[in-house]
Amino acid sequence: MSAEAQEISQLVRAVFRAWDQDGMAFLILRNYEGLPDFTTNDIDVLVAPGQRRRAEQTLVAAAREAGFRLHNRAEFMPVALYLSSRRSHAQAHFDLFDASKWRAFDFLGCQGFLERRVRRELFAVPHPADEAATSLLSFLIYTGRVKEKYRAFITAQCRAEAAAMTKLLAQTYGAARARFLVAAGAEQRWTAIESAAGALRRTLILRQLTRHPGRTLRSVLADAKRLTLRFLRPPGLTVVLCGADGCGKSTIARVVTDELSCTFSPLKGRHFHWKPPVFTARRRAARGPATNPHGQPVRNRFASLVYFLFHWLEFFLGSHLSFRPITFRGGLVLIDRYYYDFFVDPGRYRLQLSPGLARLGYAFLKKPDLVILLDAPAEVLQSRKQEVPRPETERQCRAYRALVSRLPNGRIIDAAQPIETVGADIARVILDYMAERTQRRLGTRPGPPLPETERAKPPL
Repeated sequence: MSAEAQEISQLVRAVFRAWDQDGMAFLILRNYEGLPDFTTNDIDVLVAPGQRRRAEQTLVAAAREAGFRLHNRAEFMPVALYLSSRRSHAQAHFDLFDASKWRAFDFLGCQGFLERRVRRELFAVPHPADEAATSLLSFLIYTGRVKEKYRAFITAQCRAEAAAMTKLLAQTYGAARARFLVAAGAEQRWTAIESAAGALRRTLILRQLTRHPGRTLRSVLADAKRLTLRFLRPPGLTVVLCGADGCGKSTIARVVTDELSCTFSPLKGRHFHWKPPVFTARRRAARGPATNPHGQPVRNRFASLVYFLFHWLEFFLGSHLSFRPITFRGGLVLIDRYYYDFFVDPGRYRLQLSPGLARLGYAFLKKPDLVILLDAPAEVLQSRKQEVPRPETERQCRAYRALVSRLPNGRIIDAAQPIETVGADIARVILDYMAERTQRRLGTRPGPPLPETERAKPPL
Protein backbone atom coordinates (compact mmCIF):
# COMPACT_ATOMS: atom_id res chain seq x y z
CA MET A 1 0.00 0.00 0.00
CA SER A 2 1.36 3.43 -0.97
CA ALA A 3 1.97 6.17 1.59
CA GLU A 4 -0.99 8.17 0.28
CA ALA A 5 -3.27 5.13 0.42
CA GLN A 6 -2.19 4.54 4.03
CA GLU A 7 -3.04 8.15 4.90
CA ILE A 8 -6.49 7.81 3.34
CA SER A 9 -7.08 4.51 5.12
CA GLN A 10 -6.16 6.06 8.47
CA LEU A 11 -8.52 8.96 7.75
CA VAL A 12 -11.42 6.66 6.84
CA ARG A 13 -10.91 4.58 9.98
CA ALA A 14 -10.75 7.70 12.14
CA VAL A 15 -13.99 9.06 10.68
CA PHE A 16 -15.87 5.78 11.03
CA ARG A 17 -14.73 5.41 14.65
CA ALA A 18 -15.70 9.01 15.44
CA TRP A 19 -19.20 8.51 14.06
CA ASP A 20 -19.55 5.29 16.00
CA GLN A 21 -18.36 6.92 19.25
CA ASP A 22 -20.78 9.79 18.63
CA GLY A 23 -23.67 7.33 18.41
CA MET A 24 -24.25 8.19 14.75
CA ALA A 25 -26.24 5.68 12.70
CA PHE A 26 -24.73 5.53 9.21
CA LEU A 27 -24.13 3.18 6.30
CA ILE A 28 -22.01 3.17 3.14
CA LEU A 29 -24.37 3.11 0.18
CA ARG A 30 -22.14 1.48 -2.45
CA ASN A 31 -18.56 0.68 -3.52
CA TYR A 32 -17.58 -0.33 0.02
CA GLU A 33 -15.75 -3.55 -0.87
CA GLY A 34 -12.26 -2.20 -0.21
CA LEU A 35 -13.12 -0.05 2.81
CA PRO A 36 -11.55 1.01 5.08
CA ASP A 37 -8.25 0.09 3.42
CA PHE A 38 -8.98 1.27 -0.10
CA THR A 39 -11.41 3.53 -1.96
CA THR A 40 -11.48 4.33 -5.65
CA ASN A 41 -12.98 7.80 -5.31
CA ASP A 42 -15.87 9.09 -3.18
CA ILE A 43 -17.44 7.43 -0.16
CA ASP A 44 -21.26 7.69 -0.20
CA VAL A 45 -22.61 7.81 3.35
CA LEU A 46 -26.28 7.77 4.39
CA VAL A 47 -27.22 9.20 7.79
CA ALA A 48 -30.58 9.73 9.46
CA PRO A 49 -32.71 12.73 8.38
CA GLY A 50 -31.65 15.81 10.31
CA GLN A 51 -28.27 14.31 11.24
CA ARG A 52 -26.23 15.40 8.24
CA ARG A 53 -24.86 18.57 9.83
CA ARG A 54 -23.80 16.70 12.96
CA ALA A 55 -22.18 13.97 10.84
CA GLU A 56 -20.26 16.64 8.92
CA GLN A 57 -18.98 18.32 12.08
CA THR A 58 -17.83 15.00 13.51
CA LEU A 59 -16.14 14.08 10.23
CA VAL A 60 -14.23 17.37 9.99
CA ALA A 61 -13.08 17.14 13.61
CA ALA A 62 -11.88 13.55 13.16
CA ALA A 63 -10.13 14.50 9.93
CA ARG A 64 -8.31 17.34 11.66
CA GLU A 65 -7.03 14.94 14.31
CA ALA A 66 -5.84 12.63 11.52
CA GLY A 67 -3.85 15.43 9.86
CA PHE A 68 -6.37 16.35 7.16
CA ARG A 69 -8.12 19.64 6.41
CA LEU A 70 -11.38 20.38 4.63
CA HIS A 71 -10.38 22.09 1.38
CA ASN A 72 -13.74 22.14 -0.40
CA ARG A 73 -17.41 21.80 0.42
CA ALA A 74 -20.18 21.63 -2.18
CA GLU A 75 -23.91 21.27 -1.68
CA PHE A 76 -25.06 18.98 -4.42
CA MET A 77 -27.89 16.61 -3.53
CA PRO A 78 -25.49 15.20 -0.97
CA VAL A 79 -23.09 17.49 0.83
CA ALA A 80 -19.74 16.79 -0.81
CA LEU A 81 -16.75 17.13 1.50
CA TYR A 82 -13.23 17.13 0.05
CA LEU A 83 -10.30 16.59 2.40
CA SER A 84 -6.56 16.70 1.87
CA SER A 85 -3.57 15.78 3.98
CA ARG A 86 -1.62 18.64 5.50
CA ARG A 87 1.55 16.54 5.03
CA SER A 88 1.03 15.64 1.39
CA HIS A 89 -1.58 16.18 -1.30
CA ALA A 90 -3.44 12.91 -0.58
CA GLN A 91 -7.17 13.57 -1.06
CA ALA A 92 -10.43 11.97 0.03
CA HIS A 93 -14.04 12.68 -0.88
CA PHE A 94 -17.10 11.94 1.28
CA ASP A 95 -20.69 12.45 0.11
CA LEU A 96 -23.19 12.77 2.98
CA PHE A 97 -26.81 11.88 2.21
CA ASP A 98 -29.87 12.03 4.44
CA ALA A 99 -32.31 11.37 1.56
CA SER A 100 -32.30 10.12 -2.02
CA LYS A 101 -33.33 13.10 -4.12
CA TRP A 102 -33.51 14.05 -7.77
CA ARG A 103 -33.70 17.81 -7.84
CA ALA A 104 -36.27 18.53 -5.11
CA PHE A 105 -38.04 15.15 -5.31
CA ASP A 106 -37.37 11.93 -3.41
CA PHE A 107 -36.65 9.31 -6.06
CA LEU A 108 -36.44 6.59 -3.42
CA GLY A 109 -37.84 6.37 0.08
CA CYS A 110 -34.85 5.43 2.25
CA GLN A 111 -36.39 5.97 5.70
CA GLY A 112 -35.97 2.30 6.61
CA PHE A 113 -32.44 1.83 5.26
CA LEU A 114 -30.71 2.40 8.61
CA GLU A 115 -32.99 -0.04 10.47
CA ARG A 116 -32.28 -2.76 7.88
CA ARG A 117 -28.53 -2.08 7.55
CA VAL A 118 -26.03 -4.92 7.73
CA ARG A 119 -23.23 -4.34 10.23
CA ARG A 120 -19.56 -4.84 9.38
CA GLU A 121 -16.48 -4.25 11.51
CA LEU A 122 -16.23 -0.44 11.31
CA PHE A 123 -19.29 0.47 9.29
CA ALA A 124 -22.60 -0.81 7.97
CA VAL A 125 -23.87 -1.47 4.45
CA PRO A 126 -27.42 -1.47 3.08
CA HIS A 127 -29.71 -4.46 3.00
CA PRO A 128 -29.20 -6.04 -0.46
CA ALA A 129 -32.68 -5.02 -1.63
CA ASP A 130 -32.07 -1.41 -0.58
CA GLU A 131 -28.65 -1.34 -2.23
CA ALA A 132 -29.99 -2.78 -5.50
CA ALA A 133 -32.85 -0.25 -5.62
CA THR A 134 -30.39 2.59 -4.97
CA SER A 135 -27.95 1.37 -7.61
CA LEU A 136 -30.77 1.06 -10.13
CA LEU A 137 -32.53 4.37 -9.56
CA SER A 138 -29.77 6.79 -8.62
CA PHE A 139 -28.34 6.61 -12.15
CA LEU A 140 -31.58 5.87 -14.02
CA ILE A 141 -33.44 8.92 -12.72
CA TYR A 142 -30.49 11.27 -13.17
CA THR A 143 -29.08 10.06 -16.49
CA GLY A 144 -31.67 7.74 -18.02
CA ARG A 145 -29.16 4.89 -17.92
CA VAL A 146 -28.46 1.89 -15.71
CA LYS A 147 -24.77 1.79 -14.86
CA GLU A 148 -23.07 -1.26 -16.36
CA LYS A 149 -21.03 -2.14 -13.27
CA TYR A 150 -24.17 -2.54 -11.11
CA ARG A 151 -26.33 -4.55 -13.53
CA ALA A 152 -25.33 -8.04 -12.37
CA PHE A 153 -25.96 -7.16 -8.72
CA ILE A 154 -29.32 -5.54 -9.53
CA THR A 155 -30.42 -8.62 -11.46
CA ALA A 156 -29.38 -10.96 -8.64
CA GLN A 157 -31.35 -8.96 -6.05
CA CYS A 158 -34.41 -8.53 -8.28
CA ARG A 159 -34.54 -12.33 -8.29
CA ALA A 160 -33.57 -12.99 -4.66
CA GLU A 161 -35.36 -10.03 -3.00
CA ALA A 162 -38.26 -9.46 -5.40
CA ALA A 163 -40.87 -8.88 -2.70
CA ALA A 164 -38.73 -6.47 -0.66
CA MET A 165 -37.71 -4.47 -3.73
CA THR A 166 -41.26 -4.27 -5.04
CA LYS A 167 -42.52 -3.00 -1.68
CA LEU A 168 -39.76 -0.37 -1.51
CA LEU A 169 -40.24 0.90 -5.07
CA ALA A 170 -44.04 0.97 -4.78
CA GLN A 171 -43.78 3.69 -2.11
CA THR A 172 -42.54 6.15 -4.74
CA TYR A 173 -43.74 4.82 -8.11
CA GLY A 174 -46.84 2.77 -7.33
CA ALA A 175 -47.32 -0.98 -7.39
CA ALA A 176 -47.56 -1.42 -11.18
CA ARG A 177 -44.34 0.42 -12.00
CA ALA A 178 -42.56 -1.28 -9.08
CA ARG A 179 -43.51 -4.72 -10.42
CA PHE A 180 -42.33 -3.71 -13.89
CA LEU A 181 -38.93 -2.53 -12.62
CA VAL A 182 -38.30 -5.65 -10.56
CA ALA A 183 -39.42 -8.03 -13.33
CA ALA A 184 -37.41 -6.20 -16.00
CA GLY A 185 -34.34 -6.12 -13.75
CA ALA A 186 -34.63 -9.86 -13.09
CA GLU A 187 -34.85 -10.50 -16.85
CA GLN A 188 -32.06 -8.02 -17.65
CA ARG A 189 -34.29 -5.93 -19.91
CA TRP A 190 -32.17 -2.81 -19.48
CA THR A 191 -33.37 -1.08 -22.66
CA ALA A 192 -36.96 -1.32 -21.43
CA ILE A 193 -36.00 0.07 -18.04
CA GLU A 194 -34.04 2.96 -19.56
CA SER A 195 -36.92 3.77 -21.90
CA ALA A 196 -39.15 4.16 -18.85
CA ALA A 197 -36.94 6.80 -17.18
CA GLY A 198 -39.07 9.75 -18.31
CA ALA A 199 -42.28 8.10 -17.15
CA LEU A 200 -40.71 7.32 -13.78
CA ARG A 201 -39.68 10.96 -13.31
CA ARG A 202 -43.18 12.17 -14.16
CA THR A 203 -44.69 9.64 -11.78
CA LEU A 204 -42.57 10.61 -8.79
CA ILE A 205 -43.19 14.33 -9.40
CA LEU A 206 -46.95 13.91 -9.73
CA ARG A 207 -47.31 11.58 -6.74
CA GLN A 208 -45.30 13.85 -4.45
CA LEU A 209 -47.03 17.04 -5.56
CA THR A 210 -50.49 15.54 -5.03
CA ARG A 211 -49.80 13.47 -1.89
CA HIS A 212 -47.41 15.76 -0.02
CA PRO A 213 -47.83 19.28 -1.49
CA GLY A 214 -46.58 21.19 1.56
CA ARG A 215 -43.49 19.06 2.06
CA THR A 216 -42.74 19.12 -1.67
CA LEU A 217 -43.05 22.92 -1.84
CA ARG A 218 -40.62 23.29 1.07
CA SER A 219 -38.23 20.94 -0.70
CA VAL A 220 -38.47 22.94 -3.94
CA LEU A 221 -37.73 26.21 -2.10
CA ALA A 222 -34.80 24.65 -0.24
CA ASP A 223 -33.42 23.33 -3.52
CA ALA A 224 -33.73 26.77 -5.16
CA LYS A 225 -31.83 28.30 -2.25
CA ARG A 226 -29.12 25.64 -2.52
CA LEU A 227 -28.66 26.25 -6.25
CA THR A 228 -28.59 30.02 -5.79
CA LEU A 229 -25.87 29.81 -3.14
CA ARG A 230 -23.86 27.44 -5.29
CA PHE A 231 -24.13 29.84 -8.22
CA LEU A 232 -22.90 32.73 -6.10
CA ARG A 233 -20.09 30.68 -4.53
CA PRO A 234 -19.30 27.89 -7.00
CA PRO A 235 -17.27 24.97 -5.65
CA GLY A 236 -15.13 24.70 -8.78
CA LEU A 237 -11.96 26.60 -9.58
CA THR A 238 -10.43 28.58 -12.44
CA VAL A 239 -6.65 28.38 -12.75
CA VAL A 240 -4.37 30.03 -15.32
CA LEU A 241 -0.97 28.53 -16.14
CA CYS A 242 1.32 31.06 -17.75
CA GLY A 243 4.98 31.34 -18.63
CA ALA A 244 7.42 31.70 -21.49
CA ASP A 245 7.61 29.07 -24.25
CA GLY A 246 9.24 25.89 -22.98
CA CYS A 247 7.83 25.99 -19.45
CA GLY A 248 5.54 23.02 -20.19
CA LYS A 249 2.07 24.52 -19.70
CA SER A 250 0.07 21.94 -21.67
CA THR A 251 1.95 18.93 -20.30
CA ILE A 252 1.73 20.17 -16.72
CA ALA A 253 -1.98 20.86 -17.13
CA ARG A 254 -2.51 17.13 -17.76
CA VAL A 255 -0.41 16.22 -14.71
CA VAL A 256 -2.36 18.64 -12.51
CA THR A 257 -5.65 17.21 -13.76
CA ASP A 258 -4.49 13.73 -12.71
CA GLU A 259 -3.17 14.96 -9.34
CA LEU A 260 -6.51 16.57 -8.48
CA SER A 261 -8.85 13.96 -9.98
CA CYS A 262 -10.27 13.07 -6.55
CA THR A 263 -11.28 16.69 -5.95
CA PHE A 264 -12.15 17.63 -9.53
CA SER A 265 -13.64 14.96 -11.74
CA PRO A 266 -11.99 15.17 -15.18
CA LEU A 267 -15.46 14.69 -16.69
CA LYS A 268 -16.58 18.01 -15.20
CA GLY A 269 -13.50 20.10 -16.03
CA ARG A 270 -12.09 21.77 -19.15
CA HIS A 271 -8.66 22.76 -20.38
CA PHE A 272 -8.56 25.82 -22.63
CA HIS A 273 -5.66 27.17 -24.67
CA TRP A 274 -5.47 30.99 -24.45
CA LYS A 275 -9.25 31.52 -24.12
CA PRO A 276 -12.57 29.66 -24.31
CA PRO A 277 -13.62 29.69 -27.99
CA VAL A 278 -16.92 31.43 -28.73
CA PHE A 279 -16.49 32.48 -32.36
CA THR A 280 -13.23 30.77 -33.31
CA ALA A 281 -13.61 27.13 -32.20
CA ARG A 282 -13.55 25.59 -35.68
CA ARG A 283 -10.68 27.74 -36.94
CA ARG A 284 -8.55 27.08 -33.84
CA ALA A 285 -9.19 23.33 -34.05
CA ALA A 286 -7.85 23.28 -37.61
CA ARG A 287 -4.78 25.36 -36.75
CA GLY A 288 -1.55 23.67 -35.73
CA PRO A 289 0.77 24.83 -32.94
CA ALA A 290 2.77 28.00 -33.54
CA THR A 291 6.41 27.28 -34.37
CA ASN A 292 7.56 30.82 -35.14
CA PRO A 293 5.27 33.16 -33.17
CA HIS A 294 7.26 36.31 -33.99
CA GLY A 295 7.95 35.44 -37.60
CA GLN A 296 5.29 37.63 -39.26
CA PRO A 297 5.22 41.44 -39.50
CA VAL A 298 3.31 43.43 -36.89
CA ARG A 299 -0.14 44.69 -37.88
CA ASN A 300 -0.72 48.41 -38.25
CA ARG A 301 -2.46 50.22 -35.41
CA PHE A 302 -5.95 50.08 -36.90
CA ALA A 303 -5.71 46.35 -37.70
CA SER A 304 -4.26 45.75 -34.25
CA LEU A 305 -7.22 47.53 -32.65
CA VAL A 306 -9.75 45.51 -34.65
CA TYR A 307 -7.97 42.24 -33.84
CA PHE A 308 -7.76 43.11 -30.16
CA LEU A 309 -11.43 44.13 -29.87
CA PHE A 310 -12.61 40.96 -31.61
CA HIS A 311 -10.60 38.72 -29.32
CA TRP A 312 -11.39 40.80 -26.24
CA LEU A 313 -15.09 40.19 -26.93
CA GLU A 314 -14.41 36.46 -27.11
CA PHE A 315 -12.45 36.66 -23.83
CA PHE A 316 -15.30 38.61 -22.23
CA LEU A 317 -18.10 36.28 -23.36
CA GLY A 318 -16.07 33.15 -22.76
CA SER A 319 -14.94 34.14 -19.28
CA HIS A 320 -18.50 34.90 -18.19
CA LEU A 321 -20.40 32.20 -20.09
CA SER A 322 -17.98 29.26 -20.30
CA PHE A 323 -16.32 29.26 -16.88
CA ARG A 324 -19.33 29.55 -14.55
CA PRO A 325 -21.20 26.40 -15.73
CA ILE A 326 -18.03 24.38 -15.14
CA THR A 327 -17.24 25.80 -11.70
CA PHE A 328 -20.94 25.62 -10.73
CA ARG A 329 -20.89 21.86 -11.11
CA GLY A 330 -17.60 21.60 -9.24
CA GLY A 331 -15.20 21.34 -12.17
CA LEU A 332 -11.67 22.64 -12.70
CA VAL A 333 -11.05 25.17 -15.46
CA LEU A 334 -7.40 25.14 -16.55
CA ILE A 335 -6.26 27.80 -19.03
CA ASP A 336 -2.79 28.19 -20.41
CA ARG A 337 -1.67 31.73 -21.36
CA TYR A 338 -5.03 33.56 -21.05
CA TYR A 339 -5.34 37.34 -21.40
CA TYR A 340 -1.95 37.95 -19.75
CA ASP A 341 -0.28 37.43 -23.13
CA PHE A 342 -1.53 40.88 -24.14
CA PHE A 343 0.58 42.36 -21.35
CA VAL A 344 3.71 40.26 -21.81
CA ASP A 345 3.84 39.14 -25.44
CA PRO A 346 1.59 41.17 -27.78
CA GLY A 347 4.09 40.45 -30.55
CA ARG A 348 2.90 36.83 -30.62
CA TYR A 349 -0.37 38.20 -32.01
CA ARG A 350 1.33 40.82 -34.23
CA LEU A 351 -0.16 43.66 -32.20
CA GLN A 352 0.75 47.26 -31.62
CA LEU A 353 -1.22 47.56 -28.40
CA SER A 354 -1.42 50.31 -25.81
CA PRO A 355 -0.83 48.93 -22.27
CA GLY A 356 -3.64 51.20 -21.06
CA LEU A 357 -6.12 49.61 -23.48
CA ALA A 358 -5.04 46.12 -22.39
CA ARG A 359 -5.58 47.06 -18.73
CA LEU A 360 -9.00 48.56 -19.49
CA GLY A 361 -10.09 45.38 -21.28
CA TYR A 362 -8.87 43.24 -18.40
CA ALA A 363 -11.05 45.15 -15.93
CA PHE A 364 -14.21 43.71 -17.53
CA LEU A 365 -13.14 40.07 -17.60
CA LYS A 366 -13.95 37.41 -15.04
CA LYS A 367 -10.75 36.95 -13.07
CA PRO A 368 -9.31 33.48 -12.46
CA ASP A 369 -9.04 32.20 -8.91
CA LEU A 370 -5.32 31.52 -9.29
CA VAL A 371 -2.64 32.60 -11.73
CA ILE A 372 0.38 30.30 -11.62
CA LEU A 373 3.62 31.23 -13.32
CA LEU A 374 5.79 28.33 -14.45
CA ASP A 375 9.19 29.97 -14.08
CA ALA A 376 12.58 28.63 -15.10
CA PRO A 377 15.94 30.04 -16.20
CA ALA A 378 16.05 31.10 -19.84
CA GLU A 379 18.67 28.46 -20.66
CA VAL A 380 16.35 25.72 -19.42
CA LEU A 381 13.44 27.05 -21.47
CA GLN A 382 15.64 27.44 -24.55
CA SER A 383 16.79 23.83 -24.22
CA ARG A 384 13.17 22.75 -24.48
CA LYS A 385 11.91 25.18 -27.14
CA GLN A 386 13.70 27.64 -29.38
CA GLU A 387 10.74 29.33 -31.05
CA VAL A 388 12.04 32.78 -30.06
CA PRO A 389 15.61 34.06 -29.53
CA ARG A 390 17.14 33.76 -26.07
CA PRO A 391 16.98 37.52 -25.34
CA GLU A 392 13.24 37.42 -26.00
CA THR A 393 12.87 34.44 -23.65
CA GLU A 394 14.77 36.36 -20.96
CA ARG A 395 12.56 39.42 -21.49
CA GLN A 396 9.37 37.35 -21.23
CA CYS A 397 10.59 35.68 -18.04
CA ARG A 398 11.24 39.06 -16.43
CA ALA A 399 7.89 40.43 -17.62
CA TYR A 400 5.94 37.41 -16.34
CA ARG A 401 7.65 37.56 -12.94
CA ALA A 402 6.86 41.26 -12.60
CA LEU A 403 3.24 40.70 -13.64
CA VAL A 404 2.43 37.65 -11.52
CA SER A 405 4.23 38.93 -8.43
CA ARG A 406 1.87 41.94 -8.42
CA LEU A 407 -1.28 39.81 -8.62
CA PRO A 408 -2.91 39.02 -5.25
CA ASN A 409 -3.80 35.58 -6.61
CA GLY A 410 -0.45 35.04 -8.32
CA ARG A 411 1.89 32.17 -7.45
CA ILE A 412 5.32 31.28 -8.88
CA ILE A 413 6.42 27.65 -9.33
CA ASP A 414 9.89 26.39 -10.28
CA ALA A 415 9.32 24.80 -13.70
CA ALA A 416 12.92 23.59 -14.00
CA GLN A 417 12.04 20.59 -11.82
CA PRO A 418 10.80 17.26 -13.22
CA ILE A 419 7.25 17.45 -14.59
CA GLU A 420 5.82 15.24 -11.83
CA THR A 421 7.35 17.47 -9.15
CA VAL A 422 5.99 20.62 -10.80
CA GLY A 423 2.52 19.04 -11.02
CA ALA A 424 2.64 18.04 -7.35
CA ASP A 425 3.73 21.56 -6.34
CA ILE A 426 0.87 23.13 -8.29
CA ALA A 427 -1.62 20.66 -6.80
CA ARG A 428 -0.41 21.64 -3.33
CA VAL A 429 -0.78 25.35 -4.13
CA ILE A 430 -4.34 24.76 -5.38
CA LEU A 431 -5.31 22.68 -2.35
CA ASP A 432 -3.87 25.31 0.01
CA TYR A 433 -5.82 28.05 -1.76
CA MET A 434 -9.03 26.03 -1.62
CA ALA A 435 -8.60 25.24 2.06
CA GLU A 436 -8.23 28.95 2.81
CA ARG A 437 -11.27 29.74 0.65
CA THR A 438 -13.35 27.11 2.43
CA GLN A 439 -12.34 28.49 5.83
CA ARG A 440 -13.45 31.96 4.73
CA ARG A 441 -16.76 30.70 3.43
CA LEU A 442 -17.52 28.67 6.54
CA GLY A 443 -16.03 31.17 8.98
CA THR A 444 -13.80 28.51 10.51
CA ARG A 445 -10.21 28.55 11.64
CA PRO A 446 -7.43 26.41 10.18
CA GLY A 447 -6.26 23.38 12.10
CA PRO A 448 -3.16 23.49 14.30
CA PRO A 449 0.09 23.87 12.34
CA LEU A 450 2.23 20.83 11.70
CA PRO A 451 5.63 20.55 13.34
CA GLU A 452 8.33 21.96 11.06
CA THR A 453 9.82 18.54 10.40
CA GLU A 454 6.50 17.16 9.13
CA ARG A 455 5.66 19.94 6.72
CA ALA A 456 5.91 19.35 3.00
CA LYS A 457 8.56 21.45 1.29
CA PRO A 458 6.82 24.54 -0.14
CA PRO A 459 7.11 25.29 -3.85
CA LEU A 460 9.30 28.19 -4.98
